[in-house]
Amino acid sequence: MFAYSSGNFGKAIVFAGADMTILFLLTDLLGLTAIAAGSLMMVALAGDLVFDLVAAALVIRLRRKGRGYRWLVATGTVPCGMAFALLYAMPACGMREGWLLAAAMLIFRGAYAVIDVPHNALMAQMTTDSRARGRVSGYRLLFSTASSLCVALVLTPLVQHAARSRAFDALALTGLVAGALFALTMILCVLTSGSGARDRISTAAAAEDGIGVPLRDPLVIGMGLLALVTGFAMPTFGRMILYMGTYVVDRPDMVAPLLLAVTCGQFAGVLFWTPLTARLDQARVLAIGHGVSAVGFVLFALFLRQPQALLACAAVIGFGLASVFMLPWGLLANAVDFVALRHGRRLETGLFAFYLVTVKASGAAATALIGWALGWLGYMPGASQSTTVETGMLALGLGLPLVGALSTIVLLQRFDIGHARHARVRAALDRKAQSGAEPVSGLNRGLAKSSGEGSTLAGGDALSVQARQSMSRSIVAPAAVRS
Repeated sequence: MFAYSSGNFGKAIVFAGADMTILFLLTDLLGLTAIAAGSLMMVALAGDLVFDLVAAALVIRLRRKGRGYRWLVATGTVPCGMAFALLYAMPACGMREGWLLAAAMLIFRGAYAVIDVPHNALMAQMTTDSRARGRVSGYRLLFSTASSLCVALVLTPLVQHAARSRAFDALALTGLVAGALFALTMILCVLTSGSGARDRISTAAAAEDGIGVPLRDPLVIGMGLLALVTGFAMPTFGRMILYMGTYVVDRPDMVAPLLLAVTCGQFAGVLFWTPLTARLDQARVLAIGHGVSAVGFVLFALFLRQPQALLACAAVIGFGLASVFMLPWGLLANAVDFVALRHGRRLETGLFAFYLVTVKASGAAATALIGWALGWLGYMPGASQSTTVETGMLALGLGLPLVGALSTIVLLQRFDIGHARHARVRAALDRKAQSGAEPVSGLNRGLAKSSGEGSTLAGGDALSVQARQSMSRSIVAPAAVRS
């Protein structure tokens, strides 16, 4: 599980690195207006709506032919690394035309989707225990945070330096090194995380998989809303920190220390939240993490004129964000089992693709919104900004994630897919696999107050005697399905 999670180090270097710096690169290095840069990000949004679904369809088709998740990750890694290197070599190559910039972003995001969908979907097969999935989520974030340290200490300062001194060659070399490190990490992840036995065992289940997930299911709707907030609202603090540090705090030299403080807070958060998931349900821990983040955003706004205090505020934000970016994946893996029991199909790849489409497309939409908003407010790269622009930066960087955190706390009160309930669902799925019995869905919607009266897939109102006996046995069976 730890070896599998190491893939997040490479993934975060390229995707998080691009996510945090691409808008600044477009406006301050390539000279695009903020509105033009935002429009380019809308192109990326349109691409994300397609790429992950196409990647999911490809994964399902290849699994039906005996090619597992690991095979596709290994195959798509090198093209993705090359696409990332191209993105950061554009200033040095003099590629400033809008269509070239759009094409480079689409190539990168499309190549990334090919490895991102199978790597994330593989998480559902690494373990079937809810508590163990919480640990895997923690391991994944641990590696993501380590790569964030590289982004904070190397990539972001180089982008700032390139904007000031036009050192485009150094930026291109950095992109090449990061792309190579990504490729090496993903290949090692595939080679060390298992022999592929789980992939072969799950080949039969691929016949049931599909991208047509049940969008009316309450749990699917809940995961979609969680993905929307996680992709759109919460990362805007990181996306805006270059602008807030440079223009609002008026301390460009503080950007790297602020990113480092966020990263240190995330390291501490991983160590705190991961063992806590063994004692508390993941949805509850996630709600607590959003609450901590909300406190950090408020403190950051209050101490804007005290740069040294901002480092502590950024650490608090990072501590909370560790839970925010870590635990939805464990919840999603559990949701696959709940949906499988309720609908009789294991839509593993489809549900992960649905979540990825939502979270990445909403992230691209947020970046586009930032570009458009800055353009409308009158942002001028490299110049002293008006009070209106500074206020807009704070609203985007602090206000938007604060609203997102509070909204998610309310949403998570409706989630009911905790450890005990998930263990009963796994027991029912195991019995179904052994006996071929139809699944019972009355208790498995996954959202609070949605279980109601039991119902079978055939639409009956009452549970059969066999189903009631099966459910009764499942109450005392959780220990039998733990990893």
